[in-house]
Amino acid sequence: MSHSGAGSQQRQQESEGDAIATTFLASEHQHIRYNPLQDEWVLVSAHRMKRPWQGQVEPSLLKTVPRHDPHNPLCPGATRANGEVNPHYDGTFLFDNDFPSLQPDVPNPGPSDHPLFQAEAARGVCKVLCFHPWSDVTLPLMSVPEIRAVVDMWASVTEELGAQYPWVQIFENKGAMMGSSNPHPHCQVWASSFLPDIAQREERCQRAYQSQHGEPLLMEYGHQELLRKERLVLTSEHWLVLVPFWAVWPFQTLLLPRRHVRRLPELTSAERDDLAFIMKKLLIKYDNLFETSFPYTMGWHGAPTGSEAEAKWDHWQLHAHYYPPLLRSATIRKFMVGYEMLAQAQRELTPEQMSSSCSGLSRVLVAVATALVSVSSSCPQAWGPPGVQYGQRGKSMTLCCPGVTAGTPVSWFRDGETRLLQGPDSGLGHELVLALADSTDEGTYMCRTLDGALGGMVTLQLGYPPARPVVSCRAADYENFSCTWNPSQVSGLPTRYLTSYRKKTVPGADGQRMSPSTGPWPCPQDPPAAARCVVHGAEFWSQYRINVTEVNPLGASTRLLDVSLQSILRPDPPQGLRVESVPGYPRRLRASWTYPASWPRQPHFLLKFRLQYRPVQHPAWSMVEPAGLEEVITDAVAGLPHAVRVSARDFLDAGTWSAWSPEAWGTPSTGPLPKEIPAGGQPHMQPEENPQPDSPAPPRPSLLPDPRPLDHRDPLEQMAVLASLGIFSFLGLAAGALALGLWLRLKPVGKDGPQKPGFLAPMIPVDKLPGAPNL
Repeated sequence: MSHSGAGSQQRQQESEGDAIATTFLASEHQHIRYNPLQDEWVLVSAHRMKRPWQGQVEPSLLKTVPRHDPHNPLCPGATRANGEVNPHYDGTFLFDNDFPSLQPDVPNPGPSDHPLFQAEAARGVCKVLCFHPWSDVTLPLMSVPEIRAVVDMWASVTEELGAQYPWVQIFENKGAMMGSSNPHPHCQVWASSFLPDIAQREERCQRAYQSQHGEPLLMEYGHQELLRKERLVLTSEHWLVLVPFWAVWPFQTLLLPRRHVRRLPELTSAERDDLAFIMKKLLIKYDNLFETSFPYTMGWHGAPTGSEAEAKWDHWQLHAHYYPPLLRSATIRKFMVGYEMLAQAQRELTPEQMSSSCSGLSRVLVAVATALVSVSSSCPQAWGPPGVQYGQRGKSMTLCCPGVTAGTPVSWFRDGETRLLQGPDSGLGHELVLALADSTDEGTYMCRTLDGALGGMVTLQLGYPPARPVVSCRAADYENFSCTWNPSQVSGLPTRYLTSYRKKTVPGADGQRMSPSTGPWPCPQDPPAAARCVVHGAEFWSQYRINVTEVNPLGASTRLLDVSLQSILRPDPPQGLRVESVPGYPRRLRASWTYPASWPRQPHFLLKFRLQYRPVQHPAWSMVEPAGLEEVITDAVAGLPHAVRVSARDFLDAGTWSAWSPEAWGTPSTGPLPKEIPAGGQPHMQPEENPQPDSPAPPRPSLLPDPRPLDHRDPLEQMAVLASLGIFSFLGLAAGALALGLWLRLKPVGKDGPQKPGFLAPMIPVDKLPGAPNL
């Protein structure tokens, strides 16, 4: 054990001495965890996931990758940097790295003259293994038999290089975020004459554990994780995928065989099939986690090989590490800097939280990506009529002769022309490469075999790759919402849209964590092929992520939109708006309406309303907020028609106001004003000789003040104005008289005459005056 491992008891005692009387929660309280496989500690600070992120945001990881690029050195038939031409491979392809970090023949550095300056020889070889001939696929998009071929190649190259070198490291860097400079699916194999540092630590720790406990460390660890079921991600007949208790990276996983296996070549055929299956499932879950092609670094650790291969390695268990860098989303990654570089590893998300996030992910996104792969071939058959192939304007593209097998030499002509475009000796087989294709290259092409027979005809159509669609969502009620989209640019090619949604979950912050779900689910387009999809049965307090992917023959582009029903709630406009006059009231109108038919009207599903009205000749609207489904306007202009409209909103102010309803018109009654205020000052109505049961009750006035000026033609209003003026005049005269009296009281008689006592003098005793003599 290292010094850090030996100091664990001291750390534990210090922690116990400072403990407080609260219950420990791994998701809330920082702590350190021991990694027995590499003899190191990791600091877990899950509560830091609550902090807002203001750091670097990576660009979107999902981009269009051509299936075959003749300038890509990993593609079949491409010329590499050293001048070698790749074969037209249709499976895996292994070759020597053109820029190796290890070479087999290098001189020794010689003996060191000081213990602080030591160097030793490092020899080896570096190889590149292409998984597939297509550049636009990754391992989760490959079939299980295709992945099985990769596993077989891993075992074969391990056996081949392990015969000479003590360590064979197989690793894959996926994605530009992990430093991969080429999107073509591939991995690297480095064989070295020395045992690397991490391999030495794992060898030492596994040997020490078996010596002390009599069982391989990782065999016992896998058994314990199966019993605890806290960090398992996947299980199969022969394999386990789990999040290590000591994981450093946010979504790190460990792949373990159930049987004791030391190296990849020792795997049985059934174990290799099962490995291909569980790898595909794991990588599907990774891609679905943030709905992106998930970046990672992975690698295999088997027992040392070379001259020590036949030594006793029973303590070693074969395993693979997956180290993905993403932390909170597809564009926010974890950085190993600061404390991690200077002290020890630290993570924000507990392994238990990560495991629960990964376990429920479905396969919808991979189904989407598989659809992209099926249509992005240089000879697509899923788009448009048969015989039509597509390309991008201004880019090089490849046409395929549809009636011959791959690699068959053919001659190419334009339809209706005899001029040879490309002969059978071009070395391109059944393909025709057009450099920087433009509109003049569009049209029909013919390919003929060596005997002059027609191989087929191809029509070329050019356009542009898809761009991110513009997406917006709206909820017309508490339970359903719809999303619509429009292309941000015209591609000129046949286009389809793939739509899905899922309920968002928040890793970490248990108190704020949302219920996990098994999404994403397809978002059905209603009607089919329309630029609209509908989500039924949504939860009002949940958040959802909408995925709209625009796909055409040149690739795909995805728009992710996070929505919550609270923010996108916008009811439909109220219906049935009616405006009626109030008989006998020349300045009143009664407006009534009903709830929109789409709103689930229940006691807890209420709406509030706002009503606008104006004379038709006036441009400005007046507005009131009614308390129910009707409102009486009390300040209408007599004799003029008025326009009225109404809108609605959730009564708790969720979302936004609806659009305005269609305008309804009404004109106040022109009948005489009834006498309501007799001389006694108490309002009353003249009794009717024959009251009608349907006669309107006195209308309820508007709650808002009248915004319009008074009509001075109304006698009652003229009387009110005169009374108000009289009251204000009396108060003004009283105030003036009081001010004049005070001024006369305080005014002195003359400059040299006797001074009258001050206004307050009689109220002050003489003996309290300053300077008064004591009598």
